[in-house]
Amino acid sequence: MMSKFVEPITLEISPVSLGEGEQAIRQEIALQLYAQNIFTFGQARRLANLSVWEFQQVLGQKNIDRHYNETDLAEDICYSKS
Repeated sequence: MMSKFVEPITLEISPVSLGEGEQAIRQEIALQLYAQNIFTFGQARRLANLSVWEFQQVLGQKNIDRHYNETDLAEDICYSKS
């Protein structure tokens, strides 16, 4: 049974991203949610509005470990068909 209370999360938005606009902010939030294992790969890359390849590149540039699993794969397959 799920708890009625959701654990708070902390997100930090850099002044550079704030100055670059919505796309940069969305990408930064997506990366943090993915890094904290809150969002799947598919959820995070869609929030960041990036292709699979682009999101993989950004993860590498930011030294964020991948945690892509069968659920992520199924989600990406389903999303690509819609």
